[in-house]
Amino acid sequence: MSKNKYLDILPAHIGPYEILGKIGKGGMGDIYKAKQKTLDRVVAIKVLPPQLSRDNEFAKRFEIEAKAISLLQHQNIVTIHECGEDDGYSYIAMQYIDGMDLGNYIAETKVIAVSDIIDFSKQICRGLLYAHHHNVVHRDIKPQNILLDKSNIIHITDFGIAKIFSTTDIDITQTGSTVGTPEYMSPEQAQGKKIDAQSDIYSLGIVMYEMLTRKPPFTANNSMAVAYKQVHEPPIPPSFKRKDTPKQLELIILKAIKKTKRDRYESVEELLTHLDMVDPNERTDRQTQLFRPTFKQTSASAVDQRITDRRSGDRRGGILSGVHQPVFSGGYWKTMLRINWPTWLTIAALGSVLLVYIFKQ
Repeated sequence: MSKNKYLDILPAHIGPYEILGKIGKGGMGDIYKAKQKTLDRVVAIKVLPPQLSRDNEFAKRFEIEAKAISLLQHQNIVTIHECGEDDGYSYIAMQYIDGMDLGNYIAETKVIAVSDIIDFSKQICRGLLYAHHHNVVHRDIKPQNILLDKSNIIHITDFGIAKIFSTTDIDITQTGSTVGTPEYMSPEQAQGKKIDAQSDIYSLGIVMYEMLTRKPPFTANNSMAVAYKQVHEPPIPPSFKRKDTPKQLELIILKAIKKTKRDRYESVEELLTHLDMVDPNERTDRQTQLFRPTFKQTSASAVDQRITDRRSGDRRGGILSGVHQPVFSGGYWKTMLRINWPTWLTIAALGSVLLVYIFKQ
């Protein structure tokens, strides 16, 4: 294997691929832009250097990523071409995406249109739905692992810590250990518990929140503090930070990032169905409450009915019932006498005093 002095210590060739330059860094190893001359195509190649190849954990993760991506052939997931080894360098040759990752897109775009946020979220959902149906959980969904090409097509990448659910359950992590990125990590992931597809849903909810507000809901000076917030602190509803947030989209995001799995979306399919119903032009008429009330809630229809009743002055058989009857009806005057008896008593007393005074003259 030859070295290219213009690329510092990077190899000039890895297998049949000519290295053109470094384009990024994944969870394991660097990612290069390369050209496969035999097929005259540009690829992205992730390389695990020899020193990491000798580390059993890194080598296993690299193997998992290769296997995970090889199982998946979907428009919204980066396609793998081949994996191999050359002179101690393990590599995965993948589809090259001409564009940028979602993290850079969020940073460069001052305000992402709500319609684009919905579109991107639905594309991520479709990719994850396909992966989950093939028993692959990504476990590190974040903007940096979501690529956006120049046609605004989403491609999920970096399955380095994915879990493949099968008869053998390929997973190198131990119970009690955490994998992932703290700002996008589900509460169960932060606690080192066993995780499943609902963890990807939580991470996607965080990404959706960030697309709206430009920042994830939980940040801190260190990873432990972020993990604590993921487990214990409620998120500030995105409409508090962005006024044009559609109410339905906000509710979808808040459900996706519920702390408890039973309150969260059970499947990406359910989340996708709800996203399909969002009107990007809808606005939040009132901000979502930060905390769940501790008192027993009444049904929305009953509340709406009470609001209507109060506006019309009706109290459903209470002290004001009968006020809206005709003025000359007996019911009207009975009601007026019942609610104004102190006034009538005062008038009667004053009238009696006046009569006594008149007759004494």
